[in-house]
Amino acid sequence: MDERVAADDFEAALERVSREHYILFHHHLTEFMASHLTDCCTVFDGDLHEMLVFTIIAQRYLRDQLAQQEGETPVEERRAVSATRIAAQTGMPRETVRRKLAALQARGWVEKTGRADWRISLAGGSAAARLDLEDFLRRETRRVLRFARALKPIV
Repeated sequence: MDERVAADDFEAALERVSREHYILFHHHLTEFMASHLTDCCTVFDGDLHEMLVFTIIAQRYLRDQLAQQEGETPVEERRAVSATRIAAQTGMPRETVRRKLAALQARGWVEKTGRADWRISLAGGSAAARLDLEDFLRRETRRVLRFARALKPIV
């Protein structure tokens, strides 16, 4: 019952935003997206496909980290992903995905597992990319919080 109430509240908020705050919502969304994607272009040397490949692998790593925080045992299969799976998820050609993975591996951010799957490289127990991305992650957090604050009055 609580899940249904939450779903009803969500649908009501969605309808209200669409009806009453369409322009304001999309203004804040495009401000957020333009700023975020511009920053991503800088960090990934203009290669948003590389950023997308990295994000998919990072998503799996973070999902596993959240599961561990909730007391679940880490599962390697949950963490690693194949180039074929990334290609299917993104619509990118598999060879393009492989080139992006090679570039990310050269940065030291991802590593190939024995089964031809890919995962986030670890250094000292955390993602190796975290140090390289520290300033970006701080800007990203700031952007997300500004976006959430801007949306709070309309949702």
